[in-house]
Amino acid sequence: MTLIQKLFGKKPITSTAIATEIEKARAEHDAVLAKRGAALAGLGLMDDAAHQKAEAEYEVHRRAADRAAARLADLGKAHAEALATEAGAEKQAEAERFRQRVTNARSNVEVEAVALLREYDATAAKLGDIIARLGEIDTEASAVNEAGRRAPGFEPVRSIDAAHRQHPGRQASERREMQPCWVFSNGDVLPVRTNASGNVIKEEPRWVHHEQRFDTPRREQREIVVSRTEARAGHYEAGLAGIVLPPGFARGSAHWPRKS
Repeated sequence: MTLIQKLFGKKPITSTAIATEIEKARAEHDAVLAKRGAALAGLGLMDDAAHQKAEAEYEVHRRAADRAAARLADLGKAHAEALATEAGAEKQAEAERFRQRVTNARSNVEVEAVALLREYDATAAKLGDIIARLGEIDTEASAVNEAGRRAPGFEPVRSIDAAHRQHPGRQASERREMQPCWVFSNGDVLPVRTNASGNVIKEEPRWVHHEQRFDTPRREQREIVVSRTEARAGHYEAGLAGIVLPPGFARGSAHWPRKS
């Protein structure tokens, strides 16, 4: 029976498990080396009987150290072999995983892609019909508007885009509120500010050069603008007629734009 078989029995033998045993054997080896060195400590003070006893103890620890060193050597060799075996197994497993990827990729291209392209062609053909019909509706609406341009009381027919695909614009607006303000004699109005403690920050007087005096503002309630909304132009969704729907399979006809 080998050392590895004795240590592990029926347990799985892995590089990690062997590494654990190596650490145990190394610790044991270090311990017996320390004991072997301590066995002959103070040799010069020993009598013959104590010397013989110390040598006997030294031999016990020396043999234990030799055994631990032999285990370390055997375990180191077994660890290297286990690493090589595991690396080979992982390489083989990686090759098998890649082989399966190749098989799946080939199947996806040859089988699933065909089904998807057929579904695409059927769907794209329907989309082409829809786009074509929308174009006919818009063309007729334009023709009706042209014909009724001079008819009294005629209300033009809206285009599809104007009726259904236009995002409305937004007008500029502002919100006003009554708030305490500092009002200067020239009409300037500044909202009253407060500091972190909530105390009013007094606005400093301004020097009016042409009058050679300071203008001290008055505190009054005034209606001022507290927020503004910028104007935003409306816009249409991208035109459907500009869509390109190529054939799913080679040698097929484009679903849109269609050839005349």
